[in-house]
Amino acid sequence: MIHTPAYTPKVSFDTFENPNASMFSFTLQVKSEGYKRTRNTRVFLCAASPDESGMEALDWSLEALVQDGDELIVFRGVDEEVLEKDHDILRDNARDLMRTIQAKSYEFHPDRKLSLILEYIPGKITDSLDRLIALYRPDSVVVGTRGRRSWQGMGMIGMGSVSKYCLSHSPVPVIVVRPERKVKKTVEKRKADPKRGRHFE
Repeated sequence: MIHTPAYTPKVSFDTFENPNASMFSFTLQVKSEGYKRTRNTRVFLCAASPDESGMEALDWSLEALVQDGDELIVFRGVDEEVLEKDHDILRDNARDLMRTIQAKSYEFHPDRKLSLILEYIPGKITDSLDRLIALYRPDSVVVGTRGRRSWQGMGMIGMGSVSKYCLSHSPVPVIVVRPERKVKKTVEKRKADPKRGRHFE
């Protein structure tokens, strides 16, 4: 059972063993003590890949986006081939990720009251995103980006393609988060460009 002083575990869902399930997934949910959903509650869906871009998107969502009373759904897509392995390993990985999410949230804003949901889903990233958007109807979707090669090592569509897919297909607003390191590198490169205008210096 996942538990921290700031969060209480709620009902979880597991369809890894159900051959008739429309989507194989492992869902974990925790809520801050005293959390209450209201008409002002905002819902955000963050696609948190295990690479730098995905973790940057998750960190930004927890630090700068969600506020007291909001709900954050974190989606971690994994290669469908992992279903052929021990499912308990997948569940343990999901629980570890949820602990990380809780710890980061508490570190950024210890007094903030949130609902946190983790969707750990094998399969095609874009298909899973479409289903999660239809299920949760988020106010916005948050994705990271670092180019097309970031997910290819896992045999899946590149994160750059995922962000482009969301921008062109998502029925809700999309927030694309670039890794801070790359943003700084781009700014430094522009400053060093001799052809760069000096209007704002």
